[in-house]
Amino acid sequence: MISEDVFDVFLVQGLDERMQAIRETVQPEFKLLGDKLVPFFESKCCKVFYEHVAQHRRRTKYAPEITWCAFSQQQRGYKMEPHFQVAVNKDYLALWLSFIDNPKGEEKMAAAFIENPEKIVAIPTDFDVSLDHTKTKSEKIENTDMIEALKRWKNVKKGEFQIGKIFPKEYFSKHSSEEFLTEIYDVFERLIPIYQTAMSIVEF
Repeated sequence: MISEDVFDVFLVQGLDERMQAIRETVQPEFKLLGDKLVPFFESKCCKVFYEHVAQHRRRTKYAPEITWCAFSQQQRGYKMEPHFQVAVNKDYLALWLSFIDNPKGEEKMAAAFIENPEKIVAIPTDFDVSLDHTKTKSEKIENTDMIEALKRWKNVKKGEFQIGKIFPKEYFSKHSSEEFLTEIYDVFERLIPIYQTAMSIVEF
């Protein structure tokens, strides 16, 4: 499902030119992933899920350095609640559980994880954390002060929190689509308990 062509679109210069490349090369791959992941999330969470593909419509000058598709229980959007995300940039593909752009009740969710970090601490140490969904920078959990990261998300007005796993582009030349799909299911299955905890804290 994912080839090196997906990562090469971020080498295309110019906003219009890169967006065309994203629409022609990346978004069809997102559609294939969505066909697999929507039923997966619905089965695991016993809820209806919708796929949302980032359109970057607010951009008027600079080409996006990262693009993504998201999976949420809201048909009209996804940023207002915790959601799952598949994000791609020139270097890697990331599978995230995302709390971005000030979702409803984020302070309560962050506080609950700070007070009871058991579910997050149980995530494998080779998973990753990102504190800004618009940047490519991330850290391995084993190198992250998780409580401080959660406090930043809670206390900083534009604070964000994403937890998941990164797959460098080299991975896709060495592994089959079937192997990657198995990895996807494993990663998201580990993140679902955190998602369900967060969703139970705030009434959406």
